Amino acid sequence: MVGFMGFGKTTLAKHLEKELPAVCLSHDEFMTDLYGRNLPEKEFREKYDVIDNMLWNLAKKIILCDCNVIIDYGFWSKKTRYLANGKAKSVCPNVIFHELICDMQTAKQRVLKRNKNDIKALCIDENCFNKFSNQYQPVEESENLNVIRYRQDWFTKN
Repeated sequence: MVGFMGFGKTTLAKHLEKELPAVCLSHDEFMTDLYGRNLPEKEFREKYDVIDNMLWNLAKKIILCDCNVIIDYGFWSKKTRYLANGKAKSVCPNVIFHELICDMQTAKQRVLKRNKNDIKALCIDENCFNKFSNQYQPVEESENLNVIRYRQDWFTKN
């Protein structure tokens, strides 16, 4: 899944999980289940790497059992997509990136609403959203990835 906070990645991932079928591995879900909603940034970064390694190892095992895997991360940058594509292709030749297209204002509204209404979601306030919003890079053709794109309103049509 490719997209920034609030773009609809988890909603799409859960839809695809049933449709394909697949096993969805969500970094955010593991973080909140193990460490709560609101870790300080330094601790979040440390725990992030632990969860990241665990999920990639789990994904590999699932793929080797001939099952589909959805990695619900975001892959905000070209570098993270490049690395993810390499890891995934080492186990499975058919890697597909699902990219969600959404404007930042809509995404921010969704994140703030989720933050208020979903006690299991990572706590992301407006300052956090703004701090990281310039780090998101949409997929470019030059990345040569197998990409399926979805508009921000795709789920209202399903």
